[in-house]
Amino acid sequence: MKQIITIGRTYGSGGRLIGREVANRLGYTFYDKELIELAAKECGFSPEFIQANEQRSEFGFFANLSSQGFSYSKDTLPPADMLFVAQCKVIQDIATRENCVIVGRCADYILRDFENCMHVFVRSDEADCVRRVTTYYGVPAAKAPDQIKKINRQRGAHCKRYTDRTWGAAENYDMMLNTARFGVDGCVQLICDAAKRAAAPINEDVVY
Repeated sequence: MKQIITIGRTYGSGGRLIGREVANRLGYTFYDKELIELAAKECGFSPEFIQANEQRSEFGFFANLSSQGFSYSKDTLPPADMLFVAQCKVIQDIATRENCVIVGRCADYILRDFENCMHVFVRSDEADCVRRVTTYYGVPAAKAPDQIKKINRQRGAHCKRYTDRTWGAAENYDMMLNTARFGVDGCVQLICDAAKRAAAPINEDVVY
């Protein structure tokens, strides 16, 4: 049985870096931006269009596709909804064929009924996120706090629109980690340890 780890993350928390390192250590395939090209092939949009629009919840007008069972015809869906349906198919196809780590894109919801799927959410405090986005993403320090809030709002709205869930709510995840508390390496180790534990048989007779 394949094992899948999904990682949701706030902007600047280091979730993508953590996901990539977890995949490296466990020997799993890593998916983040790679999903853009796969979804582009599925729905016929250019990767550039998808990258620009994949989390714009205001693009299109059908609210909460999850309640509709993803049953619309491609010909009747607005582009943003077509994109979400395509990403759902791509993510589910990947999860059936290989051990993998998938970052973002509501994968925790899309794979909610898959066995052996562990869902993680990574966050950090503002100072740590500001440091990371200025250092690695080139965002000017003066603009970083507003940029972080804007992108997190977009991710929350996207999640609510397509899953009717609250983004980052604890009940949707198996683990929630703070990189400011544990560091990137610490979070990687915790996720790897948890993944190995999740894959092992549970001994109900053990008393802790």
